[in-house]
Amino acid sequence: MTDPLAPGGAEWSKIITPSKIAAIVTDDDGRSFSRYESAYRLWHRMKGLIDPEPPKDIFTVGHAFEPALAYLWCEANPGWQLSPGEVRVQRDDLGFPCLATIDRRARSGKARRIVEFKTARKLEEWGDDFTDEAPFDYVIQVQAQMHITGFTQRPAHLMVMGPYFKHHVYEIEYNPGLCAVIFDRCRQFWDSLESFTVPDLDDSKYTYECVREMHPDIDGTEVELTPELSREYLQIDAEYKALEKRHRGVKTRVLDRMGNAQTALCNGEKVATRSPHSRGGVALKPNSKTDPTTLGVAA
Repeated sequence: MTDPLAPGGAEWSKIITPSKIAAIVTDDDGRSFSRYESAYRLWHRMKGLIDPEPPKDIFTVGHAFEPALAYLWCEANPGWQLSPGEVRVQRDDLGFPCLATIDRRARSGKARRIVEFKTARKLEEWGDDFTDEAPFDYVIQVQAQMHITGFTQRPAHLMVMGPYFKHHVYEIEYNPGLCAVIFDRCRQFWDSLESFTVPDLDDSKYTYECVREMHPDIDGTEVELTPELSREYLQIDAEYKALEKRHRGVKTRVLDRMGNAQTALCNGEKVATRSPHSRGGVALKPNSKTDPTTLGVAA
């Protein structure tokens, strides 16, 4: 029998969970911190106005690797025991219904801590060499898990497995100030669901996909746009097409200069890399950590 409270289940989709909170919490420009979702699309999913989130391959892979990561974690943390599987805590005293499902609960005597497992296809998402700062969307998720479960006395462990089985553990201290902000925003979001107050549109691809999904039909009618929106759309579209051509041209010149090389440098700094493309040929990827304004500038 299908568990309605399991991730993706019927009841799970209607309540706030830590994996959704990174989409609920936004920056000053209204952009969600989640790399997979926007507040706008999540709102419509939770209202049942668009289809539930389909399963992602990376999540399936992550679940498959959990037993191996649990074994490695236990090897590195003698004296601690892990729960045999996920642990679920449900609460309704925070101003909205919420549910936290943690990958493992660790125990050592009376001490408890959360242990979360992740897999990464690219180390760049976590810092080239697993820096000590975990991605902020995962930090938000773990903070929410700690707050909901009450396992706050010991830092949570966020363990990630990257390519070639390289793994790293991030210690995340409970931050009550951050959690106050997070859960205040969750209460506002829940109130918006109850009052049918739709979040503002933003420039994320997830909001764009949501709007497209909500209006699949073409009924032959006309709609009047404002002059401001009309000008902005036509101007940005023309600029985008011109920039796309420039982008293709400069990529062509870089690829031509690289030949069969893997990495392109400028004064010792990495500018771009070539790698095999999944559809054949090679892909050129810029190094986003290099500041282009400093290239060629004398030290």
